[in-house]
Amino acid sequence: MKKLLLFGACLGFGAAQALASGLPKQSVQALMKALQDSAVEVRTAAAQAFAAVPDAAEQAVKPLEAALVSSADTNEQEALAKALIAADDSGTPKRLCDSLVNPQFTWGNGAKAKAMEVIGKIGQKKMVKWLTDIVAGEQEPAVRAAAARALGEIGGVGAYQPAKKYDKVQEVYVINAK
Repeated sequence: MKKLLLFGACLGFGAAQALASGLPKQSVQALMKALQDSAVEVRTAAAQAFAAVPDAAEQAVKPLEAALVSSADTNEQEALAKALIAADDSGTPKRLCDSLVNPQFTWGNGAKAKAMEVIGKIGQKKMVKWLTDIVAGEQEPAVRAAAARALGEIGGVGAYQPAKKYDKVQEVYVINAK
């Protein structure tokens, strides 16, 4: 019953406005627990609630990151990415990068590319070399493309120059990135 109520409250009309004033600690804890629910709809709704309330998302960064790593659902991944971007935690890019290269983590289908998007949106210049290496050597084309777009998001001459040396296809990704 509580799961259904949480799901309905998060998706209901005007939920974002109701949540904008912040959430009590008990609600943040309930949403963090909901990120581990067996139903993808509940996990997605919890992520959407965190995206709507950045101060709550700031308190749940690590559970949001863990949920993104394991997610195989595109809607859930999108909601988790928005929540992580809203939280704007400076440690998130490094933790996601560490998870990407750690063979102990099992990533959901599409989650690595979504992690690249988060890294690009939070935009730390210190990630440029790492992203450049992903563009040059990652096996999955979608992840390479997302890393190239992340380089474009981070921007600056430092982001463009290292990627330029690899090949024309990857150079086009960087030039056309937002």
